[in-house]
Amino acid sequence: MQSSGSSWAATASATITGDTPARNRFALRTRSVAIDSRTDAVRRDLADIRLADRVFAPHYAVATRRSIARITAMSDRPDGVTLSQALPGEPFDVLEFTSTHGWGRSPIDGSVGFVSRDSLIGEFEASHIVVAQDATLYADASTARPLPTSLPMGSRVAAIPANDAWCEVDGGYVAADALQPLSDDAGDAVDHALRLRGTPLLAGGRSGAGVDAAGLIFLAFSLAGSPPPRFLDLQAETFGTPLAEGDVLRRGDLLFFFDHVALLVDGETVIHVDDVVRCEPLAALDRFGPIRARRRPA
Repeated sequence: MQSSGSSWAATASATITGDTPARNRFALRTRSVAIDSRTDAVRRDLADIRLADRVFAPHYAVATRRSIARITAMSDRPDGVTLSQALPGEPFDVLEFTSTHGWGRSPIDGSVGFVSRDSLIGEFEASHIVVAQDATLYADASTARPLPTSLPMGSRVAAIPANDAWCEVDGGYVAADALQPLSDDAGDAVDHALRLRGTPLLAGGRSGAGVDAAGLIFLAFSLAGSPPPRFLDLQAETFGTPLAEGDVLRRGDLLFFFDHVALLVDGETVIHVDDVVRCEPLAALDRFGPIRARRRPA
């Protein structure tokens, strides 16, 4: 890991592309590889050492693992465009610290970017993940004293059972049925998605507090034990197996549009993100244009 107090202008992120000016100091003597700056931790000045067999960089960094203290945006540069989110209790591999941010990669959704430095805490071992849309914290093992804090779906906690109905977590107590052991990543992705009905659209979101189109799919299938790629184009290209136009659709199939995706609840109904997560007839999706890909998760 590197530590830097420099401004972002001095350490600008750079994807290896055809329009990157050649630098006389460095020369690749093997075939170049495709780099996706959303998922590959490579910049002009720095790269994750785990990519040393794929890319050349003037400096390589060994990741330092931290945990996320609160839901936080992950952006392409400090205060830049939000690409994804890091959720409470998730690990985050930091490759560089600046005075205000950490740059690195999420081992949960694979995305690369900057998170606020004050959202990073020492690594801890989570045992459970929140499967309720929003899990309220209580002062004790009852509903008598709710706290002004909650954990959105997808958050991770270290939980100790207090009794059959409650678990103790850092900061309070959570209903046991709002949590799922991380070792029990199973179930039906459609059921998980249906719990998110009413969740607002949020650019980069992938939690019970807000989701984007690909974030809904990532969250639902991750809770079911089959995490897809984080980003919409990668989901449409690689997740599951492709279906032909005439194939009969069934529950759990995915329909991809130009900038949208919907999950089949049954042969005639989908769940997707509009202004909020909602169920609609499949026929109502004409407003998103033609279907560009049909995929069946394994």
